[in-house]
Amino acid sequence: MNKMIKRILCVVVLVMISATSFGQQLKCKKFKTGTFIIPGDSIVPQSTLKRSKTSQFESISAKDFMDLDITWTDDCNYVLTIKEDTPEEEISEVEKLIEEGGGLRIQMLKTVKDTMYFRAIATIKGTDYPTDGKQIKISKKY
Repeated sequence: MNKMIKRILCVVVLVMISATSFGQQLKCKKFKTGTFIIPGDSIVPQSTLKRSKTSQFESISAKDFMDLDITWTDDCNYVLTIKEDTPEEEISEVEKLIEEGGGLRIQMLKTVKDTMYFRAIATIKGTDYPTDGKQIKISKKY
């Protein structure tokens, strides 16, 4: 082999090693079940999530909560929809519009230790409204 081909092969091998060594590996399965918090800010209060493989219970306070169904599209993406037995008067107009758009789609973007960074996408009247956030796992138990 001539020197030019050897150099090209070395560069390709180094690039492949770098890509596999430093690439982000999502550990999505770790975030499928358990208890999580979504940190609050000056506008939105902190919320607590309890997630099983098929449902998620989300609460901001004892009076402000939502029980949701989960449909997993793959290990790192899922859709949240309002449970069918939720009384109509407990569903806000915005939540009804999100339901009409197919539910709230969650994409896991990055995982670091006990934190999962996500993008939530609500489709309302054909327009996507993405919001980024994070969930911190505080317990393996539901």
